[in-house]
Amino acid sequence: MSIRLVEWPAARPRRPFSGGLRWLVGLVCGLWLAGAPGAAVSDDWARVVHLARERAAAAYQPAPAALPDWLMQLDYRAWQDIRFDPNVALWAGQGLPFSVRFHHPGSIYRQPVAISEIDAGQARPLAFAPGQFFYGPGVDRQRVPGDLGYAGFTVYARAGESWRPVLEFLGGSFMRGGAPLLPAGARARALAIDTGLPSGEEFPLFTDFWLARPRADAKQLVIYALLDSPRVSGAYRITLRAGSEVVTDVEARLFFRAAVGRLGLGPLSTMFWYGENGPPVDDYRPEVHSSDGLLMLAGAERLWRPLVNGPRLAHQFLAAPAGTAYGLLQRDRDFDHYQDLDAAYQAQPSVWLEPLRGFGDGRLALLELPVRDGRNQNVLAYFVPNRELQGGDRLSLHYRLRWGDGEPAGLAGRVLATRSLREGEVTTYQVDFSALEAAKAPPRAVVAIQGGEAGEPQVQALGEGWRLTLPVKHPEGGPLSIRAGLRVDGGVASETWFYHLGELE
Repeated sequence: MSIRLVEWPAARPRRPFSGGLRWLVGLVCGLWLAGAPGAAVSDDWARVVHLARERAAAAYQPAPAALPDWLMQLDYRAWQDIRFDPNVALWAGQGLPFSVRFHHPGSIYRQPVAISEIDAGQARPLAFAPGQFFYGPGVDRQRVPGDLGYAGFTVYARAGESWRPVLEFLGGSFMRGGAPLLPAGARARALAIDTGLPSGEEFPLFTDFWLARPRADAKQLVIYALLDSPRVSGAYRITLRAGSEVVTDVEARLFFRAAVGRLGLGPLSTMFWYGENGPPVDDYRPEVHSSDGLLMLAGAERLWRPLVNGPRLAHQFLAAPAGTAYGLLQRDRDFDHYQDLDAAYQAQPSVWLEPLRGFGDGRLALLELPVRDGRNQNVLAYFVPNRELQGGDRLSLHYRLRWGDGEPAGLAGRVLATRSLREGEVTTYQVDFSALEAAKAPPRAVVAIQGGEAGEPQVQALGEGWRLTLPVKHPEGGPLSIRAGLRVDGGVASETWFYHLGELE
């Protein structure tokens, strides 16, 4: 199947002459590709990569604001009241395994994206129409322009006679998956650029999408996307498989216009307000978080870092050799620990990243921002490659994202809970582990501390698992780093529990 790219730029929702040079570059590339002798047949991916390369060769042109002021100022709840009509969803009623519903622009989603369907070798722009939506009392439908474009979309997978949402693209370069796909939860971004640097962060945006029409017997859906920002342009191919867990294979070709100070690959974000490890909050809900920890598999080491909502911003970096997998997990699945019927935190999906190509050696970064409520995502985990990227460089990536309640198999001695109590100069930590292999004697604690002084650790049986109690003397508010785990003589070791406060690396 080939695509006549001459049609692609027409999908961009712009006012006449508003696209500037970027639109012209896309049109010229499309005309050239459509008529190029010997152009590859059924090579849609190569064509998207070509568009990204050509875009990077031109000066960056930010997309102009395309919304009327009243839509940009729309209250978020009023925006939520705008509902897409499922009866007009893409591929609805056609006997296909997937369908797509679209999101209305407005409120915080101010930049429409171009979306097209690929079918029988043609790219057909998908046109916005106010009649596709039900509007709540906060919006006068008569004021809605007919050429707004869409803010994003959600993919639905067939489940018997019904449909279930499994993957969402909405805002920036965000992607969110899950079965079920709930209103909140961990998300992935395409890239993070200069996160935490004094120069300020750059936020690449998905600007264009192409949805490849699936066959009736298809087990997967292919989505192509173009990414752009002042210093990088990229082509993305996302292959979705939706079963008991949602899996997205992500391939990317990145083209750099200029040097990047700190490149973040595979960024994952989530919300953590408070858990059993604090901070104390006056709320009827015992815990409020979409994820409770970062799991990192680096060679033979399994490291669990419980998330923290500290008094100040924390940015931590951990050595990550090639092949390091990581994820933001929601391990606590007990409703009694949340008591929130609406947010259903106990059902929020975890997201797990497996690098397949292009990451190499580097560092895994964890950024935690202090928050006073659970409205915004305040945690970001991302991989920083050792390789420095300059203008003119290219980078090819392939990684897999798994969305659901599962974890990598064979993880004995998992960390289940973290609690702490501060008394004077001593903080006592209690860390609960799941069962280890059977042994004649209890496991012994292995502890390493930087920034404090450890007391005598105590290991006690707790059901089929174990509880480690560890007193640590350290200055209030000072940096602290603790690594602790359990080991059975001559046998298996638990995960390494890693607790971190302050700016120690």
